[in-house]
Amino acid sequence: MSIERRLTGLAYACLLILGIQGGWLGPFLPEISRVLKVSIEGAGLLVSLTAVGYFIALLTVGALSHRWKAQHFLIAAMILYTAGFCGLAFAPALPLMLCATVVVGLGNGAIDVAANAVIVDLNRERLAQALNYLHVLFGVGAFLGPIISGAALAHAIGYWWVFGLGAVVCAMVAVALAATPPVQVRVPVEAGGGIMPLLRHPIIWILAGVLFLYVGGEAGIGAWLFLYLRVAASLGPGVASMGVSIYWLGLIAGRITGGRLADRIAPREMTICAGMISAAALFGLIAAPMSYGFAAGCIFLIGFGYGPVFPNMVAIGAVRFPSQVGRMSSIIMSGGALGGVFVPWLMGHAIAIWTPRASMEVALAATALMALLSMAIRAK
Repeated sequence: MSIERRLTGLAYACLLILGIQGGWLGPFLPEISRVLKVSIEGAGLLVSLTAVGYFIALLTVGALSHRWKAQHFLIAAMILYTAGFCGLAFAPALPLMLCATVVVGLGNGAIDVAANAVIVDLNRERLAQALNYLHVLFGVGAFLGPIISGAALAHAIGYWWVFGLGAVVCAMVAVALAATPPVQVRVPVEAGGGIMPLLRHPIIWILAGVLFLYVGGEAGIGAWLFLYLRVAASLGPGVASMGVSIYWLGLIAGRITGGRLADRIAPREMTICAGMISAAALFGLIAAPMSYGFAAGCIFLIGFGYGPVFPNMVAIGAVRFPSQVGRMSSIIMSGGALGGVFVPWLMGHAIAIWTPRASMEVALAATALMALLSMAIRAK
C-alpha cells in the first residue's frame, strides 16, 4: 500500500506541474519577445506549438498503451519536461525555443493520459472520486502558474531561471518515479485491436464531444475573461486579473466538491448538473447588471460547474472500457484538444467582429450544448 500511495502522490505531482506550466508561459511572452528580439506574434507561436505537441502525444500514447505501463509514460513525460524546460531556458533563438515547446507539449499529452491511467488502475472502486481529486491538482497548478511568473517578473528574475528550476524539479520527479517499484496492473491492457475498434462505439464519440465543448469553453473563458471584464464591466486591470483567479478557484472548488459527492451522484448526472450551473452563471454574467460582487459570484460558479466535467468523462470511459483506459483516454482527450484550439479561436473571432460580450455568448452556447450532450450518455 505504501508503494501505491507513493505512486499516487507522484501522479498528483505530475498533474500539478502540468497545470503550472500551462499558466506560467503566457506572462513571460513579452519578455521572451524582448530578449530574443522577435515580435510578440512570433513569441505567441510558443503556445500554439505546445498544443501541437500535446495532440501528437495523445495519439502516440494511446497507440502504445498496450506496450508500456502508465508509470513508464509518466517517467518519459518528466524526461520530456526536463529537456523542454532546459530548451526554453537556454535557447538562444526562437526556432530552438519553438522546438522546445513541442517537446513540452509531448510531455503534456503523456501526463494527461498516463496520470489518469495510474489513478484509474489504483482506484477501480472509486473512480469518479479519485479522478476529481487528481484534477484538483491541475486547477491548483493553473492558479499557481501565473503567480509564479508574476512574482519572477516583479523581482526582475529572468524566465530562464524559472524554466531552469522547473527542469530540475521535473528531473527529480522522474528519478522518484523510476525508483518506485511498478504496481501490479489490476486489469491487464488488451494488446490487440488498437484505437480503431473503439471508434465504433457511440459512447466514445459522445465523451469526446463533451470534452470538445468543455475544454473549448474552459480554455476560451480562461483566455478571454480578462478582456471581457475590462471592456464589458469597465474594470481595472488588477480587478480583472482577480476575476480570472476567481475562475480558477471555482474550478478547484468544483473538483473538490465533485470528489466528495462522487459516491452519492453518478458521473453522468453530476456532469449534467454541473453544465447547467456553468451555463446559468454565464447567462448571469452576460445579462445581469455588472456589479463586481455579482460578477465575481457568476465567475466562481462558471469555474465551479466546469470543475468535475473532465474527470467524470474519464471515469465513465474507464468503466465502459476497463482494459483500454489509455486508448480510451487518448481518443476523448484528443476531442478536448481540438476543442481547445477551435472554441477559443471562435471566441476571439467573435470579439474581432462583434464585441467581447459575443465571445461569452459563444462560451454559453458551448456550455449549454455540453450539458445537453451529457444527457446522451447511457449507463450501459
